[in-house]
Amino acid sequence: MALDNLIIFGAGSFLAKKILKKINARKIICISKSLEKFKKKNLYIFKDYGRNNKKKIDKLMSGKKNTVLFMGNYTKDNLIHNKSKSEITKEINLSVIDCFENAKNISKIMIKENFGTIIFFGSSRGLKSDVGISGYSISKNAINGLSKSISREMARFNITSNYLSLGFFESPLFDKIDTKTKIKLIDKTDKKNPGDINSVINSIYFLYKSRYVTGSIIKIDGGYA
Repeated sequence: MALDNLIIFGAGSFLAKKILKKINARKIICISKSLEKFKKKNLYIFKDYGRNNKKKIDKLMSGKKNTVLFMGNYTKDNLIHNKSKSEITKEINLSVIDCFENAKNISKIMIKENFGTIIFFGSSRGLKSDVGISGYSISKNAINGLSKSISREMARFNITSNYLSLGFFESPLFDKIDTKTKIKLIDKTDKKNPGDINSVINSIYFLYKSRYVTGSIIKIDGGYA
């Protein structure tokens, strides 16, 4: 199976790079400030979706069935009583406001094409929250609300919007966690092991094909409790 157009915001993340290596799409558009060039056909890389690049990206999307992944995130772990206003403001601006603006602009193109698959990457731990991740939890719950709002407003234009609630995956960030904490987190899942990238890619294909699935939280977390 192949997607038509795939657009990835936050394409520089470890998980995004893993998806890029395996997913099948006729055209891939990556928006990231830090992404090495992959040796893959029909791959277009832009540093941002700002004024200088917007026309080029919009043209690449025009006339196509577009699937958009929102994978960008910024967070800084800190206890609430130690977190400053500037710190939480930066987290919200980069993880929520920027995402909102890009989703708004992308949806205008999708409305014209009467087709769109919007997928927000979230976190099961972020939705439930935990000690020291208030900013992360706020942003992930806000993105879930944005996904549901888009679903309500855009369904009549054949645009779906869903939230992938991810668990723990092998990554440099996950590797930085001390062994005791890592074991404790993994033990909260039914599978008792980190996730695999194929489960994420299969979910993307599923949401592209399943036009009646929208406004949903799709859990890929190994039964995280």
